[in-house]
Amino acid sequence: MMVQSPLRRTDFQPNMRKVKIPELNNQYDKKEKARKANIPEAKKIAIPQVKPWKVFMAILGLGTFGFMYLNHVFSTQKLLNEIQVLEQEYSKANNIHDEYKLQYDKLVGPSEIYERAKELGFIDKGPADQVIKVKE
Repeated sequence: MMVQSPLRRTDFQPNMRKVKIPELNNQYDKKEKARKANIPEAKKIAIPQVKPWKVFMAILGLGTFGFMYLNHVFSTQKLLNEIQVLEQEYSKANNIHDEYKLQYDKLVGPSEIYERAKELGFIDKGPADQVIKVKE
């Protein structure tokens, strides 16, 4: 069963204003129509244009920075090699010094002095175990 509302009007006029929906498929025709009708086109989001001199200056700056960095790296490697050579020389000199010090300690050590004293005719009294007597 279908009920019809008494408030509903059935005698109305159709809409005489018909708005045309532009077709989205044909972009070229749309631009042509807008140009002919002097209607400005919608603004697009534009990527900022980079000036050639700015690109040149950026490349020049990066090149200078790269050159300075590489120069620093090579000078650091050269300095490291020099330090390693000097450390090797120091190690050799330190080893020679230690050998001479050992020879000197052997020459002035007590056993060497006792041997030379015997060769020269000195008499070894042995350990000092004797008791010293003091007069009272």
